[in-house]
Amino acid sequence: MNRKLLSGSFVVLSASLLMSAAQATMPGEVVKDFKLTDHTGKTHTLYEPNSTKPIVLMIQGNGCPIVRHAMHDLKRISEKYAPQGVRFLLLNSNLQDNRQSIAKEAEEFGYPFPILIDSNQEIGEALQVVRTAEVYVIDPQTRKLVYRGPIDDRLSYERQRPPQNHWLVEALDAVLAGQPVKVAYNDGVGCLVNFPNRGKKSQSHTNHQMDHDHHDHHDHSHH
Repeated sequence: MNRKLLSGSFVVLSASLLMSAAQATMPGEVVKDFKLTDHTGKTHTLYEPNSTKPIVLMIQGNGCPIVRHAMHDLKRISEKYAPQGVRFLLLNSNLQDNRQSIAKEAEEFGYPFPILIDSNQEIGEALQVVRTAEVYVIDPQTRKLVYRGPIDDRLSYERQRPPQNHWLVEALDAVLAGQPVKVAYNDGVGCLVNFPNRGKKSQSHTNHQMDHDHHDHHDHSHH
């Protein structure tokens, strides 16, 4: 009974996620350059001069078990691809995390990558981040997003299993070979990142649109 209820709520969740994906930054769209400081105080720009190799940006959040599990896979992948020039960055848009707590998490769990601190959530909003552990692969030559989703299908909310699909590796292999990425988007698992202003912006736009539509309807009813 409980299981049935749970699976029902998961269906609702995925339906709402599919709706939110419509407004998300999706593969094929341009990702604008940005500059953020990491947990050690070093400043990074997304694009580096003369860089032609793909950029991997994973969404991180303190205390998220899914991120901690996924980090093992990301480290393993970086050992193969960083020597080929691929850059690996983490992005933290959590309002409740700060430089001190992020640095502590990085040290405790051995995160070897720069964790860019998006304290005003500007980059998270621009990328339409929804949850942690999601990976963005960007081709600096076109500045386009070429893959968005989980590293692979090893993790789910209920269990871990040997991965059947290695989407991040396949995306990197394709970009490095100058080929299109076959699977450019996947829904994944992770801890939700709270954007308190996101709903307000879209709500005010919706209300404005409704007022606009109402006036239009009102005008037409007089003709």
